[in-house]
Amino acid sequence: MDLPIFYDQREEWNNALLLYDAALKEINTKLEILNNEFKLDHQYNPIEHITSRIKTPQSIAKKLRHNGRELTIENIIKYINDVAGIRIICSFTSDIYRIADLISKQSDIKVLKIKDYITSPKENGYTSYHMIVSIPVFLSNRTVDTKVEIQIRTIAMDFWASLEHKIYYKFEGNAPEHIKKELKECSEIVAYLDQKMLSLNEELRQCNPNHEEKYQKELVENYRNVVAESFGTIVEEEEVYSPNDQKVSQAANKKKKVNRKGRKRFIFGVM
Repeated sequence: MDLPIFYDQREEWNNALLLYDAALKEINTKLEILNNEFKLDHQYNPIEHITSRIKTPQSIAKKLRHNGRELTIENIIKYINDVAGIRIICSFTSDIYRIADLISKQSDIKVLKIKDYITSPKENGYTSYHMIVSIPVFLSNRTVDTKVEIQIRTIAMDFWASLEHKIYYKFEGNAPEHIKKELKECSEIVAYLDQKMLSLNEELRQCNPNHEEKYQKELVENYRNVVAESFGTIVEEEEVYSPNDQKVSQAANKKKKVNRKGRKRFIFGVM
């Protein structure tokens, strides 16, 4: 991925791309682990799918020009917070806040900024949950905290945003008023649909309480807490066999083989 031809700091840009790409991989891995753990514990998958991208040089240049800033690597890193972006698509609005909470609790992720367009939608009807976070990227000679924008939406929100994005570019940001009005009405329908689906899901969960299952999960969780301590530790072997111990062990194994052979003959009537 190259910057526009008039820009000549390509080596510096490639180094920046390395960091942004590494940051995306780090967060993607974390999300995959969290999703798999949640599915194992709750038999439910809160994440429908995840996409990631690095902003195109043309979009970066356009955004900097729009803000009246010169196209430099320093300005890109400092002022463009969504060069590296991840989009998480969920089933329900409750999943959005659950996933955001899980991300914020990661010890090496720092939440820099949050924009909640669900509780406070944009004027055009856009709804989503945005997080600007930084994550350390470990290189051979240094560690660099790198920014990533995370957008979390429901399937319905993503459908609306995708349509609005296409219309925006088709009319270059100047869509007719009646189309803007209808888009706003569609966003209200989307919000109503999300709320209805969430209410239906909650009602289904309440109709099927399983206290025994809850008790079993508590036992499993207690067991995991005990076992987890062993994953990152080494226990030295306490028993060291001497040559005599080895001979005794070999003799015992030989005797077992003879006994098994005898039983086999007896079973097949060959004794």
